Amino acid sequence: MYGLFARRKRPNAIRTRPVDGKSALWGERMRLKLLWGTMALLLAVAGGCKQRCFMTEADFARTTTSTLDHLELNPELSSSSMINPSGSPMTLRDLDRKVRFISLAECIAISLEQGRVGQPSLLFPGTAQDNLVQFTGRGVAGSDAIRVLALDPARAGSDIEAALSKFDAHVSTSMTWSNIDNPVATPQQTFQAGNSLSAIQQQNANFSTTLLKPLASGGVAGITFSVPYTYTNLQARVNPSYTPQLQFQFEQPLMQGFGVEINQLRTAHPGSLINPGVFNTGPSAEGILISRVRFDQQRGEFERLVNQMLLNVEVAYWNLYGSYWTLYSREQGLQFAYTAFRLSKAKLEAGKISAADFYQSRGQYELFRAQRLQAIDTVLENERQLRALLGMPVEDGHRLMPSDSPTLAPYSPDWNASVREALNRRPELFMARQDIKVAQMNLLLAKNQLLPDVRFTSTYDFNGLGTQLDGGSGITTSGGAQNINAFRSLADGNYSSWSAGIRATIPLGFRFAHVQVRQAQLALTRSLETLKDQELKAESFLYRYYKQLSTAYEQIKANRAQREAFGEQLRTRQLEYDAGRGTLDTLLESQRFWADALANEYQSIVTYNNAIAGFEFAKGSIMQHDNVVIAEGQLPNCASVRAVENERKRTAALVIREHAAPTKPMVLQGPSTNIPSKAVSLPAVLSSTSPLLKDAPSLPVSPDAAKSEVPTPTPLKPSEVFPSAIDPVVPPPRNTPAELPTASGVEIR
Repeated sequence: MYGLFARRKRPNAIRTRPVDGKSALWGERMRLKLLWGTMALLLAVAGGCKQRCFMTEADFARTTTSTLDHLELNPELSSSSMINPSGSPMTLRDLDRKVRFISLAECIAISLEQGRVGQPSLLFPGTAQDNLVQFTGRGVAGSDAIRVLALDPARAGSDIEAALSKFDAHVSTSMTWSNIDNPVATPQQTFQAGNSLSAIQQQNANFSTTLLKPLASGGVAGITFSVPYTYTNLQARVNPSYTPQLQFQFEQPLMQGFGVEINQLRTAHPGSLINPGVFNTGPSAEGILISRVRFDQQRGEFERLVNQMLLNVEVAYWNLYGSYWTLYSREQGLQFAYTAFRLSKAKLEAGKISAADFYQSRGQYELFRAQRLQAIDTVLENERQLRALLGMPVEDGHRLMPSDSPTLAPYSPDWNASVREALNRRPELFMARQDIKVAQMNLLLAKNQLLPDVRFTSTYDFNGLGTQLDGGSGITTSGGAQNINAFRSLADGNYSSWSAGIRATIPLGFRFAHVQVRQAQLALTRSLETLKDQELKAESFLYRYYKQLSTAYEQIKANRAQREAFGEQLRTRQLEYDAGRGTLDTLLESQRFWADALANEYQSIVTYNNAIAGFEFAKGSIMQHDNVVIAEGQLPNCASVRAVENERKRTAALVIREHAAPTKPMVLQGPSTNIPSKAVSLPAVLSSTSPLLKDAPSLPVSPDAAKSEVPTPTPLKPSEVFPSAIDPVVPPPRNTPAELPTASGVEIR
């Protein structure tokens, strides 16, 4: 420990100098220079301490549903509900709702405005997260709403301001008064008071203000202005006396904590030896450089959550699409089974078949009926999942119906390019790389603690003396001083003092510092191994969807061929059964095979489109795939208000513009036979003009078919099937907007 050394020049008496015009002018100039210099220094120090907010109140009000006016004084915030309860939602016995056709682009726009991320598990994409928040000991957490998560980058950005706050200037001002009234008792007091005083009385006052500015290099610069006042009943040369003082101070670490870079990494400023306790009194924050990296990581985390939300919305959208087609296949099977059931009943009454055959057809009918009920429940559940991901209420008087056609074009991406893109664009890998930067900075910070703490301190001050603060001539005579101006005496600059010193603190062994270095090295090694492991996982996850693309596409072709074959089989079996050559077993089996093949075909289409979305997610390019961009700064009012509304109007216009293609009756015999007026019509996607049924072979006309009336599956009457009316759910129409790059016209061979 090295002590301080100083040299001070103190006045023993008030100096006198003649007063003439030149000297007065010199004193006035000196005072002006001192005044302007002090003001310039104050402005320079305070100019770098401007407080900046990461988010203004106007920006915050636009991103939240509440206002900022006196929120802390509103007692109803914690007791009132934020939403209005929805009406009675749809059930199996209450399906009467208006159909609202909705596109995938509109779903994405709604989710970005008010949606939720959903389940983070990649094993079950497309499902909402139904868990509510949990108490963590310091509050509640667990919300996946996009409006909640969008505030996290702003909170991380405020940590940058907290890290910069350790370089803010500090102002300390004080004013004290004291009164001393001591009786004369000791010999020393008797000598001071003389024979005429029985008590020593003294009045003291002191005004002091200090401006300290922590420097980026670790040092401290400051200005202190103080005016002590003393009045006593003892004999004094100047009584009362004002002794103003203007002191400049500067101190700087020379080894540990020296430099701009290390102080941008430190959690706290090195502090001041001359004014201890002024700094480092608040909660510590990470260094400015580390806080910026944390902010980038938080933005990466927000991007990861947006990617997860987009994946879940796309998968939920196509799941709802597929569930409608599953329902349609079950309705078609139910209609076939109902027709076979009525035929069997008529033949049983005519004595042409046994009761076992009749009850077999009845069981087939009940089987399809139960499957239809289950399919309706699946539609309602998938719509609930989509509504939950979009942040929509469970009931708004509409039934959501997907209007976009799925992609049927083959997608064969390049594997090496996809891997490179995934390694560069996945936000999870970006956050892992940023964590390596933080570990490197922490290692530099730990190594700086191995240096001894050496500080240089210095002060330089100007002193004055007077009987009053202003006024007076400032002249001293041999008979005494009267009406001396203390401020003028200070401005003259005749009395100055200075001090300089060095202090060193060296812990023997630096044990704690070496432990910190070792921990930082291990943390850096751990971050490197974590990045390597995450890159391997990203590659493996990308391969999962890469192989699923080809598998799902080939599955579409296989299921399509299967559906065409079973359709041909069903036509043939129906003709054989009507001609009396076939059995009921084979007919009912053909009905089941065809209905299952139709459902499997569209399930494979849904799987293929979900695989495309999952592959884009695995590459980290799903935002680009869905035309979504995350940008900093304010969002224009027109964009924030009209984005979802524009998508809604666009979807409504496309539904009007893109009508469903004309359909043909689905018959089980040739077109020249006598067909009853009621026939089941296929929707556009299953019509003869659809890519999936474009090359479907037509059934040859049987010579005997024209002579016999062949029953066809007719729409069921609700009163004949269910105890309460349940209308069949219409599958979504074909809607291929010209503006969207779809491949509904590509034939799968």
